[in-house]
Amino acid sequence: MADEYTRGLPTHRTEKRLVRMAGEEAMRDCPNPERIGCPDSAAVDAVVGRHFSYPDLDNVVDHIATCAPCFEEYNRQRRRYRFRRTGAVVLGCAGLLILGLFWKHGPAKQPAPAETVAKEAPAPLLTATLDYTNWTAQRSEQARPRPAEAPHLTRGRLDLSIKLPIGTEDGVYTVQFRSNGNGPAAEASGSATWNGTSEILKVTTDLRTVPPGSYTIAILSANSSVRHYPVFLE
Repeated sequence: MADEYTRGLPTHRTEKRLVRMAGEEAMRDCPNPERIGCPDSAAVDAVVGRHFSYPDLDNVVDHIATCAPCFEEYNRQRRRYRFRRTGAVVLGCAGLLILGLFWKHGPAKQPAPAETVAKEAPAPLLTATLDYTNWTAQRSEQARPRPAEAPHLTRGRLDLSIKLPIGTEDGVYTVQFRSNGNGPAAEASGSATWNGTSEILKVTTDLRTVPPGSYTIAILSANSSVRHYPVFLE
């Protein structure tokens, strides 16, 4: 089935090759110390910034996937790109923090009445991971292969890490757990960042009241694109 929300992403073949190159063993297999045939920094930057109009971009991606020095440069530029994007988010968060402090401690704020009933202790926060690294999105005119079985996830209060395919941009995403085309049974927001080998989206969510069964995880970005991945809650 075509995926209209993943138009322009690297193909399944190139993404898989980049994933294989992420480990130390692959780095040793393709050292290329002489930098034979290496693209310049502008070409690597075009891959990092997803500039799909850059000439011969597919061959640049193929080279990065088979050249240890170029893959290291790709990682460095990814980190710089992430820091630039993060700077704007930090400034926005600082403004919200100042506004929140003023609201909490401002002269018009009335003291909250003392609680007479003890609160229930919150359930423990469990650590969980979903790996969709190989659930690579294809261009819109191509079908997307899927593994035979959806990953399983234990319901609870979760500190959830979602591994996304290489090629996913850093940024803030909304994660929804959907069932049978209905509205979301649970929703959370978090930030995706590149850790050097994979793109990790971290969210905190509470699935204790969500019934067990098969669900679709919808991951929505700020530019309104959406990706869908299956999951089974148990």
